[in-house]
Amino acid sequence: MRIANREFSPRLWAVLVYLVMLSCMLWLGNWQLDRAALKNSFQQAAQRSQHADAVPITDVTDIDLAAREFQRVSLTGMYDGKRQFLWDNRTAGGQAGFEVIVPVQLGNGRWVLVNRGWIAPGPTREQLPDVSLSAQVQRNGVVAEGYLSRPSKGFASGDAIADSDSWPRLLQYFDYEAIGAALGETVVPAVIQAQMLATDGVTVTALTPKPEWLRANWQPAASGPVKHYSYAFQWFAMAIALSVLFLVVNLRKSVTPNE
Repeated sequence: MRIANREFSPRLWAVLVYLVMLSCMLWLGNWQLDRAALKNSFQQAAQRSQHADAVPITDVTDIDLAAREFQRVSLTGMYDGKRQFLWDNRTAGGQAGFEVIVPVQLGNGRWVLVNRGWIAPGPTREQLPDVSLSAQVQRNGVVAEGYLSRPSKGFASGDAIADSDSWPRLLQYFDYEAIGAALGETVVPAVIQAQMLATDGVTVTALTPKPEWLRANWQPAASGPVKHYSYAFQWFAMAIALSVLFLVVNLRKSVTPNE
């Protein structure tokens, strides 16, 4: 291909390498835009839920849809404070710890999981933090509202629940069948988030504040879409830079017969 007084004649292998690299960069940029759109949808769903009326969890028929929309739900039941779970590797303020998941038995006999919040770890992995509920709190039961969610498994692997005879038990990710088997009960396949932490890391929304709630740590979209827009811009900028470099490197001055 001739461009002005220069010839654009890249080698075949160089074209193939360029196309592969360009395709990867464009794919990654678009993937980041998709992630940003997903984070936007999470934030919008959570905002809608804040202003919606709570629906009794016993009336929710499509748990999957309700969890995707972070539906505002209410519950009335009794804590099982003796059999709680410690959701492992949950970071708050740069410190790794646990989020405390307490089972609650509803009036219809089913069980639901409620996230009480974050707690710092004990002195060692063997010395777990004290997450017990007082006898009075357990006798009085709980009437509360929260946001229905279904936390993703992420990159976790192996067994969801640590093999142990003692409580609380370490929970790596939410496997609702395994949780139900550990409790010997039927568990609603979702988690009620008692509190929501805004993306600023400071503002907390607790629909029904209670002394047994711990440090708020749950966010519908922890990082927000801005980070993904930034990454997308970087990938697209790299694609443009690669294209310019490929053009410049492969442009050679044309040689005429008289020269």
